[in-house]
Amino acid sequence: MKKMKTGLIAAAAIATIGTGGLVGMQAVSAESGTSTSSTDPMSNLVDKLVSKFNLNKTDVQKIFDESKTEMEAKREEKQTARLQKLVDAGTITAEQKTKIEAKLKELKTARESSKDSMKDLTDDERKAKMESQRTALEAWAKENGIDLTRIGGVMMGRGHGGPGGPSGFGGQKPDSTE
Repeated sequence: MKKMKTGLIAAAAIATIGTGGLVGMQAVSAESGTSTSSTDPMSNLVDKLVSKFNLNKTDVQKIFDESKTEMEAKREEKQTARLQKLVDAGTITAEQKTKIEAKLKELKTARESSKDSMKDLTDDERKAKMESQRTALEAWAKENGIDLTRIGGVMMGRGHGGPGGPSGFGGQKPDSTE
């Protein structure tokens, strides 16, 4: 029993670290959900933990899923706070904040539904699709009077073609909101 508790503690610690890595790897996709498939990069780690510590796979997966959900909730809270700071600073309006939050949910749902099809594309096809999505997002922002260069990577993560990333949308630095 003591060996199993030690194993569960080790698994929880590794799960937390592993999930943190997963969130970092998926900063752009920010996927949600609690089920794991063979396409989930963390399922291999779950299998290794189960094997190494002779644990119940369902229990280990539950720890991963709970940690992932908690981390996503924290990320969303931080994002909401960043948007509120932009409203308070007069960078965006409360109405624009609401539109951005709705658009972020829409983008998340779209990413979720297309993640399997994206992995089957060639690099050039994936790049073209992402460019098309970026162009559509820029058009949406323009229609709603939102300057993407001023919202500091809220819509597109820094380093991924968003403000502060390689394209930087005109080379302008986003306003600091932290």
